[in-house]
Amino acid sequence: MKFPFKKSSRDSDNENGSEAKNINGFFSKIGDFFNPEPQKEKVLRHEDFNRAGDVYYATVSASYKISQRIFVLLLVIFLIFSLITNFREITYENFFYLLKDFSAAVDTEDSVYDTLSYDSNTRHFFCLYRGGLAVVNPSNISVFTATGRQTLKSTSKFSSPCVVSSDKYFIIYDTSGTTFSVYNSFSRIYNETLDYPVTNAAFDDNGNMLIITKDTSHKSIVYLYDKNFKRVAMIPYSEYAFDVAINGEYDKMAVSYYGIGNGSGRTEIVARTLSNIKEEFATISVDGEFLLDSGFIADERFAIITDRSIKIYDKYFEEIEAFEYNNALVSGYEISEQGIAVSYTENSQNIAIVFDKSGNLLYNEVINDNIKDIGIFDDNVFLRTDTGVKRINVKTHKEDFLVSGQGKMLIYSADTVLVCGDSKAEYLVFDD
Repeated sequence: MKFPFKKSSRDSDNENGSEAKNINGFFSKIGDFFNPEPQKEKVLRHEDFNRAGDVYYATVSASYKISQRIFVLLLVIFLIFSLITNFREITYENFFYLLKDFSAAVDTEDSVYDTLSYDSNTRHFFCLYRGGLAVVNPSNISVFTATGRQTLKSTSKFSSPCVVSSDKYFIIYDTSGTTFSVYNSFSRIYNETLDYPVTNAAFDDNGNMLIITKDTSHKSIVYLYDKNFKRVAMIPYSEYAFDVAINGEYDKMAVSYYGIGNGSGRTEIVARTLSNIKEEFATISVDGEFLLDSGFIADERFAIITDRSIKIYDKYFEEIEAFEYNNALVSGYEISEQGIAVSYTENSQNIAIVFDKSGNLLYNEVINDNIKDIGIFDDNVFLRTDTGVKRINVKTHKEDFLVSGQGKMLIYSADTVLVCGDSKAEYLVFDD
């Protein structure tokens, strides 16, 4: 017959003592972890440092030890805080995107390809995206990295597509349809169909997005989306808006529309802050001119290009610079974070004018070639002509020329441009 074993009071006391000892041992280890004193039993005794005259080094060692422990503790706290605040975004799909997109991200602009080939089409739209190229037409959507590797080839359902890019994503919208889609290097990540056509869109590098459409009560509506593609604001307009610009770093956006004005037409631009989207921050009126492009440049400056002038505004949208070409025919223009560039023909002369990213006049010269397009990068002006691309350094006045086919010119870097034609994009690399 077996009798149940009964613990004696001595055994219970031993177990309780062991548990207390384990708890004390745990806290003792934590205390040792943050203890600035040298580990005497493993290294040297403190008296050894005294005899050797190395008290200073012992003190430095102790300081480094406690700093290391504090850094580890802060890192753990940061990781826990990040997991708690972003747990909704920690999904299998996002983790999959991260791994698959990593190889595309490591392709840098230091390694460029000779040409990029894609399906031939006369209705291509192009944009630079993360050091590579996005190509969109009514049939296909293609994305290439800087090394020429194709990361995406998808069927397009846009009959009249346009494309706009940022550092994070690029958006395709259909000017004859009601759908817009957001892509990264290898996949569509967001899609939305509105009730009325999308007429324009803009991205900033923080992921904020503007979409122009309309409804039955307003000629124009501008939707603001945050970086998670959540619609956070709707701004109605009584006129037809046709251009938008946004910069999250400056906390500003601008919407341009065209009105009757005094009978000769008027371009109106309404600026708002993203933090107070309901209130108008400033309004610009330009009589008798039609807007071609608008955008933010450096130092919170804002610029517009019209069919008659270039105008630059400060952070309060007060005009600080203007240049007019009243009776000219504009052949090319660009506003980017690099600056402002316009080419035009006046009195049978081809002229290029360029302002840097701070709004200072950089270049204003007559060009002997027929200018098809113009762009700027650092101190270099790029001109696409009938036979190729010319690069002019505005400081040294050195001119270089490379032969190329015809197509859309995209400025890749200070020494590289892409000329994108119907079936291929050609890299032109200038000597340093």
